[in-house]
Amino acid sequence: MVSISKKRRSLIIEELNRNQTVRVSELSDRLGVSQVSIRRDLQHLEEMGLLKRVHGGAVRRLGARPGSNQTIAQIEKKERIGRAAAQLIQPNERIIFDSGTTPLQVARSIDNDLLTGGNLTIISAYLPLIHEMGPQKSLHTIVLGGIYLPAYEVMAGPQTIEQLKGLHADKMFLGTDGMTLAHGLTTANVLEAEVDRAMARASTEVIVVSDSSKIGVIGLATIMPLKEIDKLITDQDAPQEFVDILSETGVEVILV
Repeated sequence: MVSISKKRRSLIIEELNRNQTVRVSELSDRLGVSQVSIRRDLQHLEEMGLLKRVHGGAVRRLGARPGSNQTIAQIEKKERIGRAAAQLIQPNERIIFDSGTTPLQVARSIDNDLLTGGNLTIISAYLPLIHEMGPQKSLHTIVLGGIYLPAYEVMAGPQTIEQLKGLHADKMFLGTDGMTLAHGLTTANVLEAEVDRAMARASTEVIVVSDSSKIGVIGLATIMPLKEIDKLITDQDAPQEFVDILSETGVEVILV
């Protein structure tokens, strides 16, 4: 059974997807709850990475993929995927994080003891992740520079790729805008696809973290064939035929 608060937050997300901005007073009147409740909802949704609170309301996060109208159910799937992925991280590892809300959720889900005493190195060009994880003094943080893509809040381009050439990571957590058996992993931005390939080359293990809504979707640019990844962590709504075929190619599929 869906709770009243979840229904209300779903309505807030729908309004945000339509208009890009919402106001606390208007939501309070429309949904028949106090402004305190609405502010609490906005805080929760901000923590989930879906919006940014501003004075009097909230706006859609700049880093949200254009055209991606996420629901509460999808966000909850990302949280489960993030927790499962974070459990794969071991002490002393060097981790590359791709851009996007699901890789960000992996970083958020790292066990606190590992985060503070695990001697981890994180490498990323995704500014929301750097902003959130950077203050952790126990982490070794490498920020990749390059051309700033404001629509995605990420750095990309030849400078980013050049910096990756001298780095060696144990794991990469890779997000995607789409994945099909024929076209592999795809993204909406050509520059990001090039950086993702360079990140994968720098990593011993490539772990794709993506909810099942991306299966069957084809983005503008191919990152890599599915057979070149090591693991896919997705939710249990993934089509069984897709899971079976991918498993037969040697990719470990983890359903959460």
